[in-house]
Amino acid sequence: MINQEYVYHASKGRGLKVLEPKVSNHKVPWVYATKDIVLAASFLGDNHSFICERFYTDGGFCLWERFDGAFDLGYKEKRGSIYCLKPDTFKEGMTSFPLEVVSELPVAVEEEIFVDNVQEYLLNLERKGELKIFRFPEIPVGKPENKEDIVEIAKDWTVEFGEHVLEQIKEYHPDVLDRVTGGLQEQGYEFKSEEWI
Repeated sequence: MINQEYVYHASKGRGLKVLEPKVSNHKVPWVYATKDIVLAASFLGDNHSFICERFYTDGGFCLWERFDGAFDLGYKEKRGSIYCLKPDTFKEGMTSFPLEVVSELPVAVEEEIFVDNVQEYLLNLERKGELKIFRFPEIPVGKPENKEDIVEIAKDWTVEFGEHVLEQIKEYHPDVLDRVTGGLQEQGYEFKSEEWI
C-alpha cells in the first residue's frame, strides 16, 4: 500500500475529471502516476531521456540537459496540469522505475494544479532547492562523458519499442548514431528500414 495522500500524473490535457487507463510503452492499459510531484512536473512539456535526463542523487531529483538548448526545447512555452490522485488503486513495482506507480482502473481526479509555464515552474522548484538542473555542457558526477548511456539506452529501446528511437537519436544525438546502429548490428539485430544499414 502506498503511504501518502496523493500520487501525481502530469498531462498536457486540462480539466480532466477521470483518468482512464491507456496502453503505452508497456503495452498494458494503465494509468501512470508517480509518488514525487517534482518528478511528475518533469513529465510536463515535451521531454524524454534523450533531451533532459531525469535521475536522483542523494541531493534529490535532477534534470540533465543532454545537449545545448535541451531544457528550452523540452519545456519553454509549454503548459499542462498535474493531477493529484488517491493512491488506493495504484500498484508499485510494476515497471522498472521505482517511483512509477500504475492503476489498472480508472482514477478520479482529486485536485488539478494548473501549470501555465512549465519552464518557469521547474526553475522555481530549482530556486526552492527541490530540483537540480545540470546545464549543458556540465556533466553530473558519476555520469559518462562519452554518451555511452545514450548509446546503450538507444540500442535497448530500438529492440523493445522500434526504430522510431533511431529517428530520435538522429535528431538529437547524430554524433552517436553510428555507435548505436553498429552496436545493434553486432547484437544481430535485423533492421526493418534500409536507412539504418
